[in-house]
Amino acid sequence: MKPEQILKGLKTKTFGRNLICMEEATSTNDVVAELARQGAPEGTVVAAETQTKGRGRLGRHWASQEGKSLTFSILLRPKLHADELPGITLAAAVAMAKTLEDFHFRPRIKWPNDVLLEGRKVCGILTEMGPKKDRMASVVLGIGINLNQSSRDFPKELREIATSLYRISGRKAGRARFFQMLLLNMEETYRWVAERHFYKVLTQWRERSSVLGRQVKVTLGHRVFYGQAVDADEKGALLVRNDVGIIERVTSADVQTIQF
Repeated sequence: MKPEQILKGLKTKTFGRNLICMEEATSTNDVVAELARQGAPEGTVVAAETQTKGRGRLGRHWASQEGKSLTFSILLRPKLHADELPGITLAAAVAMAKTLEDFHFRPRIKWPNDVLLEGRKVCGILTEMGPKKDRMASVVLGIGINLNQSSRDFPKELREIATSLYRISGRKAGRARFFQMLLLNMEETYRWVAERHFYKVLTQWRERSSVLGRQVKVTLGHRVFYGQAVDADEKGALLVRNDVGIIERVTSADVQTIQF
């Protein structure tokens, strides 16, 4: 994609107004972090057709496919406390879900950063702390969404756990239009967090959560426990009632639902 394809018709105030489109990057998060050091404004977006070192949460690899996926990062400069920043990930997931609904899909959100279609992962989100500039901290929000891949575009080991809009609908998605709508929705949900109206994010997240009310397995490093996901709090942490009835606040873990 070329920047002019996105900027024409873009309805955001800041997100994507400073837009860089690259053929290849090591990681769009890394490029945005460097731009943050140089003083780039909030809302700066870097998109890349392919990444040589794309990464997801917990050190996992994220692959991009030229012309078939959408991979980008946004520079944020929120005036929030560090323990409030996880809310940005949930806000981004809500924005992605709302955009998918605009395209007539029925997404679910797997805490904290995956968006699912028909139980398979279609989108991943990676939120990282960026550098400080003039004592103001930055946050780099990375997004990867599978749009137009067919089954054979995925490695065999991922075909049962990953999907794309094309695999679900049989129709190709217009990447520029999808990008425009997503940036607009993300600008709105980010504003909710930045203005500390996180209840708006939580209300939307609860409606789309794939884990609330479910039995889950929580892996925290070497510790594993089981329980029921009962809610998320105002800072984006997952609240899990463990097998002895105590509510545990989970801020960074791998959470899997348990099938019976």
